[in-house]
Amino acid sequence: MKQVLLIIFICVIPIIIKAQSDKNAVVFELGGNGLAYSINYERYFVGNVNGRVGFSFFYVRENQTEKTLSVMSYPISTNYLFDIGGEKHFIETGIGVMNLLTSDDLVEYKGVTNFYINPFLNLGYRYRSQEKKITFKAGITPFYGTKSLTNPTEQGFSPFGSRFQIWGVVGIGFNF
Repeated sequence: MKQVLLIIFICVIPIIIKAQSDKNAVVFELGGNGLAYSINYERYFVGNVNGRVGFSFFYVRENQTEKTLSVMSYPISTNYLFDIGGEKHFIETGIGVMNLLTSDDLVEYKGVTNFYINPFLNLGYRYRSQEKKITFKAGITPFYGTKSLTNPTEQGFSPFGSRFQIWGVVGIGFNF
């Protein structure tokens, strides 16, 4: 886990150092495309269009059976912000893919690693202050769970039953 965090910081620090004013953001999200949480880097390209890449990792261990599940998620998306009030308040829309790499023995395929590419949409509210350098967001992120690319016999990704799911998201970040 410490090595993964070190790699993230090594990749993000050069981006921060070379960043142009207010064209970048680092946003921490709960829920959404990273499932439990994600740390995201955003870059504004033209006007209100941004690209985003995120990362999250979590590990679950059942105490009674000692079975485990590890999930690494890295969502990638393109978003457009519609200005709804004074260049601070926006409706955020977007499309992307939630890439998941899972490894587990919680199911009958002990030690199987699966890779899923799940398309998703973003729809929500974003507050983006240039003066205070903060960003806040809340919304929904519906996604469609696809079948594993590495294990074709595996069912589609569906943590709560249905392959089509709508997740909520809240996030806070820093513009630079």
